[in-house]
Order: sequence, then structure tokens, then C-alpha cells
Amino acid sequence: MKFDLNRVVEEVCLLEGQPLSERSLAAIVGEYDDGPTLSKTIRGIGAEKDFNTRFIADRAECVDVRGKKIRVCHNCQDSSQVHELFLFIHGLGGELEQFEPLLRLVDAMDQRFLALDLPGFGKSDEWDEYPMLKVVETIEEIAAKFNAAKIVLVGHSMGCYLTSHFYEAYHKVHSINRIVLLSPPKRVLYELQGNVVQWGIWFGYKLPWLFDFYRSWFDQSKGLASSGIRGFFSNDTITTIQTYRKLWQFHNNVQIKSRTIFGYLSGWQPIQWDKLNQIWNVTATTLVVMCGDRDAVTPISAAQEIVESLPEHMEKKLVTIPDCGHHVCFDTPGETCRLFAHYVLNKDV
Repeated sequence: MKFDLNRVVEEVCLLEGQPLSERSLAAIVGEYDDGPTLSKTIRGIGAEKDFNTRFIADRAECVDVRGKKIRVCHNCQDSSQVHELFLFIHGLGGELEQFEPLLRLVDAMDQRFLALDLPGFGKSDEWDEYPMLKVVETIEEIAAKFNAAKIVLVGHSMGCYLTSHFYEAYHKVHSINRIVLLSPPKRVLYELQGNVVQWGIWFGYKLPWLFDFYRSWFDQSKGLASSGIRGFFSNDTITTIQTYRKLWQFHNNVQIKSRTIFGYLSGWQPIQWDKLNQIWNVTATTLVVMCGDRDAVTPISAAQEIVESLPEHMEKKLVTIPDCGHHVCFDTPGETCRLFAHYVLNKDV
């Protein structure tokens, strides 16, 4: 039978019947009035089921890492090391649910996947501090629990930095022959190195309630026009499913703690690109960089800079997602899945 990629993509992007509340998408979208009251109503008890899907809920669990709870989502009932494991690492302020269409795509292709809520985000426990390399160690401990000998790394935004650090630290522990960077930041974030910025990060980490006040009263009060939505979505369609995805993202946004955001910025670790290039010079790792052409958070120029700086002989590919912003999986899930299937899973119509 001929493989029908379009049918698979359509199925994995379909959300009708997925919410645990068992309500239709139209009913859910109609429940939440956009505007100043949205941030309050979307925190209600019922919202937890409105914006939790069957696919995620059926595969989610919490694992213990040194006394701290980390939520993971996986389809690794078969713990065999023979099969590759797609390891998904989200970005600053994200959570594993942001990969939902891609997780369903990988699952539909009978591939193993593992995604996690980074410490302090989603439903994972908070830490006192968030040194980036310690976070990477935690990701490795979780991967080890699932016998991940062969790994395909997939990072989004800040998760691209974590992915790069993971590859540098553990490329000899795991067989990593593919890396996917979704909406990567610039190679070097000089903005985080200035003294004034460092003082601002420290101040925000010590007094996060000030930023919480700003977010609640001056940003999230704008509802779906808030920065956490406008900066992540560029697609202006107003279909029910698109509005649902924006509400889903907003539901996640209002639960993010400012202290955690500043904690990650405080613990940020630059990538040692020279060392990474030395590793890539002696390995056969393939790199796929995907970025939306309307990404205002991590513009496509940052992705181009990364690809152009890598060794010439390395197998690398820059993929532009048309009419797409920063949140590639929620903004244009269908096109993102099709391109991922073609360039990463080597599947086509």
C-alpha cells in the first residue's frame, strides 16, 4: 500500500475529540472570552481538562530525579535499545505539550519518543537554581531511564542550546546521528553578557513578583493580544482549531513563574562552537535546522548563521517553514509535520 503522508499529517494535527473535558473545540473556544478577563477564567478548574489532550495524558507520567519530580511523555513501553529515541527538549517558558503534533507524528511512524517538562516548567518541580549544564545532566538521567542508546535530538528555541550542550557532553555515551534545531536563537547571545542585563536578571530572580505584576496587569490582561501569543504566532487565521491552539498556549503561559524564567537566564551557558565543530569533524551527525519565515523571536537569520558556520563537509540543511512564527508546532502544525517527515523521518508522499 502506498504511504499517504498527507493523510497521516491530517490525522496527527486533528484535535477534535482530544480534550479530556470531552467538549468540542467550538464549545471550548466559546467558553473563553478574549480580553482582560481571559487570564483569570483560563486558570479555572475546568480549563485543566479543556487544555489537556488524550494523547498527552495517556502517555504522561512523573519520574524522580534526585528527589525532584519531572513530567515526561513517551511511548517507550518497549525499552529496547535497538530502536532510536526521539528526544524533545522545549525552550524557555515552554513545556512538552508544545511538541504535540510532532509527538503524534513520530508515534504514527512507529518511532519511539520522549519529551519532558524542564525543571520549573509545565508540571515539573521547581529548583532553587537552574544552571544550564545541570539541567542537561538531568535530561541525560531521564534519557538513561529509558535505555536511550540511539537518540535523535530535537530542540526548540532555548532547547537548541540545551540540545547542543547535551550533544557535546554525551555524544560518546549515545549514538546521536541526527540533530534537529527548531527556531534556534543566535549562535552567541551577546545580549545576555552585558553588566546591566546581568544585574537586571539578578534583580528579576530575587524579586520575581515585580515581573509577575507586570505580566498580569500590563501584558496578560491583553488576552490573545499579549506578547506571549503575538510573539509566538504569525498565522492570522481565525479558525476554531487555530484559536484553540492559541488559547492552549495562553493557558500554559499564565502558569509560568517569572522566577523560573530569570533562573534559566541566570544559569545560561554559552555554546562552545569551536569544540562542537571539532566533534562534528569526526562524526557523521546530520543537522536539520527549521525556522518559520515570520519568526520575530528567533529570526531566520539566526538559523542561517548557524548553518553557515558549520563545517563544509557536514550534512546540514536549513528548512524554511512558510507563513510561520516562533511556535512552529502550534502556528503551522500541518506544514511543520510535513517538512519534519520529509527532512527528519525521510518520509514523503
